[in-house]
Amino acid sequence: MKKKTTTAILLAATMMLALMGCGAASTDTSSSDAASVAEVNTDSESNTSGDTNNEATADTSSDSASADSSEAADTATASTDDSFTYKDETFSILDDLPTTLDKINAVGTIVPDTPVEIDTGSKLYDYDVNGSDSDFTIVTFTDNGKESVGQISLMGPNAKTSKGICVGNSLKELTSAYGEPTSKTGNGYFYDYKFDNYVLSFDTMDDKVYVIYYYNLDYYNSRRR
Repeated sequence: MKKKTTTAILLAATMMLALMGCGAASTDTSSSDAASVAEVNTDSESNTSGDTNNEATADTSSDSASADSSEAADTATASTDDSFTYKDETFSILDDLPTTLDKINAVGTIVPDTPVEIDTGSKLYDYDVNGSDSDFTIVTFTDNGKESVGQISLMGPNAKTSKGICVGNSLKELTSAYGEPTSKTGNGYFYDYKFDNYVLSFDTMDDKVYVIYYYNLDYYNSRRR
C-alpha cells in the first residue's frame, strides 16, 4: 500500500513538472514573439515618421525655393528698364550723381571744360566726344537742395538699353521690344515710355533710333511745363 502511494505521488509530481515546463516554454515564446512584434512596429513607425518628415522637409524646401525664385523674378522685372549698359558698365537713371560719376569716370573720357552750368542749379557733363556730339551726357538739376541726375543722353555704338535697343535700331525693333510708347512728342520724333519715377525716351530719325534718353520723372515733367 505504501509502495503504491509513493508511486502515485511520484507520477503526480512528474506530471506537474511537465505541465510547469510547458507553461514556462509557452511564456518564453510569447514574450519573444511580443518583443519581435514590438521591434518590427517600432522600426516601421520610425521609417514612416522619417519618410513623412523627409517629405514634409522636401515640400517645404521646394515651396520656399519656388517663392524665392518668384520674388527674384518679380524684383528683376520691376527694376529692369531703368538700367542700361555703356562700355560694359551698368548704369541706372535712379542712381545718385556721385555713383553715376564714379562709373562713367572709370570707363569714359570727360570733355575738357565740363561740367558747365547751363541753368540755375543745372549742370552738363559731357563724355567721349564724337565730332560735335558726346556719346554720354549727364544733365543735373537741384532736387531738395541736392545736385541730382536729371537726364542721361546716349549716342554712338557703346550704349544699350536693358532690352537690347541701341542707336541705329529700327522703329519696328524698338516697338517690338517696348511696345507702343506712352506718348509721342516733338512732332512724333520722340517715343516716350513713362514709368513710376523715370522716363525712357528715344529720339528717332529716318525710322531709326538716333538718341536714347533717360529722365528723372520730376526733371522730365519740369521741362515739359
